[in-house]
Amino acid sequence: MSLDFGSRVVNLDGKEFAVMRWMGPNKQFIEKWKRASAHVFFSAGPYIFYLAGPGVSSRLGGPFQRGEFALSQLTRDEFLRAVRWEDSAP
Repeated sequence: MSLDFGSRVVNLDGKEFAVMRWMGPNKQFIEKWKRASAHVFFSAGPYIFYLAGPGVSSRLGGPFQRGEFALSQLTRDEFLRAVRWEDSAP
């Protein structure tokens, strides 16, 4: 997979999202994930990425065309904060 974090960058609430196109042979992979109702994170080597879902995508100027998607690179700490259970959870 080739990621392009420089061509089309959008800042949303202080976080940078890169809008890019899926270059693989089957766009269905990214199409299913970007429509998910749950938060989607990808791990690629030492990097963690957050995939913008429908709500975030609309705030970034979407809905995106077929094969287009938006990713935000997260630090390890940002990822842990995003998935951390609240102290009040049972």
